[in-house]
Amino acid sequence: MGFLSSLFKKGEDPDRYCSDPVLGPLSWSEEDEAWLGEFNGLKFSLPYSRLRQPSETAVAYAREVLSDPEWLYSTLAEEKRRRIEKYGPKIAELHGAEVRSLSFGRIHFFIRKGRRILADLEGGKDFRCWRIEYADKQCHGIGFDT
Repeated sequence: MGFLSSLFKKGEDPDRYCSDPVLGPLSWSEEDEAWLGEFNGLKFSLPYSRLRQPSETAVAYAREVLSDPEWLYSTLAEEKRRRIEKYGPKIAELHGAEVRSLSFGRIHFFIRKGRRILADLEGGKDFRCWRIEYADKQCHGIGFDT
C-alpha cells in the first residue's frame, strides 16, 4: 500500500460511548469529531485518530493534565496577568475586566507535533472567542478570535 492510499484510507467507525477508568464516561460528538467528557469539573475533548476509541497517547495526556487542575488554573491566572501587563494601561482599562473574568470552557487535547491543548475560555465579550494554548505542559499564551 502506497503513501497516498494509506493517507486516504478510511479509519474505524468511532464508538458512540466508551469509558476510561480514570476519566470516566466519554461520548462521541459527530459535530466535534471527538469524544467529550468531564473530569474534576473540567470539560474536555479527545480527538478522533481513525480508531474506534481515543488513542492511548491522548488519554494519557488528558489524565496527566486533568489530574492536576491547580496547574491548569495557575497557568490561566498567570497568562491573564501577563496579557493585562503586556498591553499596558489602555488595554487594561478597555479589556482588563473581561480578561480577569475568563475561565475554562472545553479543553481540547490533540496529538500533532507533540502533545497539545487548545482550550476554549468563557467570559469573552463583543463576540471575542478567547483561547489558551499549550504544547505539552508549556503554556503558549492566550488570545482571541472575533
